[in-house]
Amino acid sequence: MAINFPSTNGQATDGSYTYTVAGITYSWNGSSWTAAGAGASATDRTLFSVNTNSSGSAALSYTSATGVFDYTPPNLSSYLTSESDPVYSAAPAAGITNANITNWNSAYGWGDHSIGGYLTALGSIGGHSDVTLGTPQLNEILQYDGSAWVNQTNSGGLQLRTTASVTQSIASLGISNTQISTPKSYALMKIQTTHAAWVTLYSDTNSRTSDAGRLETTDPTPGSGVLSEVITTGAQTQMITPATVCFNESGTGTTYVKIVNKSGSTVNLSVTLTYLQLEA
Repeated sequence: MAINFPSTNGQATDGSYTYTVAGITYSWNGSSWTAAGAGASATDRTLFSVNTNSSGSAALSYTSATGVFDYTPPNLSSYLTSESDPVYSAAPAAGITNANITNWNSAYGWGDHSIGGYLTALGSIGGHSDVTLGTPQLNEILQYDGSAWVNQTNSGGLQLRTTASVTQSIASLGISNTQISTPKSYALMKIQTTHAAWVTLYSDTNSRTSDAGRLETTDPTPGSGVLSEVITTGAQTQMITPATVCFNESGTGTTYVKIVNKSGSTVNLSVTLTYLQLEA
């Protein structure tokens, strides 16, 4: 760009004589015109601007006539913006939390655990290593039942009374021969029914079969294997007074039951026994 500077005849040569054109100030030093200041300070930076285009092929251009830079940023849409490692997510390490790390570091600070003398195995109890432990319950003790050590409910050395029940769908006046899981022997305190019923308990299945023809108005013969029986008129709990000692003849945890539905319709009839365990 050609600049038509004014005449310098008679003008000061100490740089105080100036001329401004296109935003740039020039000063006369007696021999030539020089831009006032140095570097960027000699340029009117308000003349320049940047025009940013939509992303595409990266490019940068300048138009001298307008002082405008045109910038086209690169298109990065095809690049990965997030990452999830499925292999790591499936690894055990993915479940490690800060709390785990804190606990491990705390335990590590206790020293060498291998020389701590901790119990690492239950070992043999009274010469028996066959120990079966379920979920601990209040007042339970570890007791040997003749073949294994098992949890047994205990309260100050005594058993706690408990219940066991069975539910059967029975037609009116129909008979269900079933069984209830009970201790090998127990003191029977109550028999509860949800509907009118005739309920008889037996020590074994042979006794129940032999007693099948007996009418409810006839008392069972002593020694016939009948442990106890009640006749209810609906949802009723019959106390057994005094409590009757019941047992399984072969020493297993089963009481055999005969239920006669006396409600007048088909029902889901439940029988519940309340008892105190006598034998482990």
